[in-house]
Parts: sequence; C-alpha cells; structure tokens
Amino acid sequence: RASRSREEIELVFDKNKGAIFALYNRALRRDPSLEGKLVLRLTIAPNGTVTMCEVVSSELDDEELERKLVQRVKLFRFEARDVEANTTTTPTDYVPA
Repeated sequence: RASRSREEIELVFDKNKGAIFALYNRALRRDPSLEGKLVLRLTIAPNGTVTMCEVVSSELDDEELERKLVQRVKLFRFEARDVEANTTTTPTDYVPA
C-alpha cells in the first residue's frame, strides 16, 4: 500500500500552525529567550488519527511546552486514506517574532 506524502503531512501542520504557535507564544511570555528546534516523531493511522507523538530532540529546554505541543499534535486529523500507518519526523524551528 501507499503512504502519506510529505506535502500532505506539511499541509496539516500548516493548517494547525496557529494553535501550535499560540502555545509557543504563551510560553514565550514566561521565558522571552525561548527558542530552538524541536523534532517530533509521529505515527498517523490510515483513519487519519495521530496514534503516537513523541519528542525526538529539542533545543527548547521547556518540558511543559514540549508536552503541550505533543498533546496538540495528537489532536491533528489527517484525511482517512487506504495507506499504511505512517511514522515520520517533523522538525520545527521556534524563533520569537
């Protein structure tokens, strides 16, 4: 069976960018120096749910923010498709605006 394309995954992340950066901006108020790269590993089931999400690496050094970001990504919904469950990593840079 096929798997999900990188573009499809990035599209869903783009759609949810507002919620992700709202969490980051809230954490930024606590710590204005908060920035860095966060790499998440997630598994997307054929029905479009995120069945697993974990931090692979983080330069943020903020466990509370990382936990909230993981929880938020677990709420993402992808299109249900006839594909294998798909595990991928996604790097995101967090830099104050």
